Amino acid sequence: MSLSFVHDFQNKIYSSLTLDSELMNIVKKIYIGTIQDGKTPFLLINIVKADDLSIHKIALYSVEFQILAFAKDTNHSLLVTLSDLIIKNLANMNFLFDDYAIEGIKANNISFDKAKDLVLNRLVINYKSFIRRGV
Repeated sequence: MSLSFVHDFQNKIYSSLTLDSELMNIVKKIYIGTIQDGKTPFLLINIVKADDLSIHKIALYSVEFQILAFAKDTNHSLLVTLSDLIIKNLANMNFLFDDYAIEGIKANNISFDKAKDLVLNRLVINYKSFIRRGV
């Protein structure tokens, strides 16, 4: 399994989120890797796991990822608004990239907690997706 498609998939998510003007009016920055400045609110796209489910001549992959939102939000109203925008955006995302098609993408579960610095609140949206090659 080549992992380059995972990076391309992460960039596809990043592009889809950054093109959402309503979301970008709220969020200061979206990160794919290490958080540099951390001006809130911001998002982080984190790939958790990629599995190769290919059989015979069908190339199929399962990719689990997270969209994390960080904010100084005492009653979670901003994080709830962000979660609605993110879920809506990814549900309407263009499902083709390079030689791959996103066969399914679903927000699996959502959780709220304090970030490690105990100042920021964190929203974690866990996603599962299936990606097929050769479309």
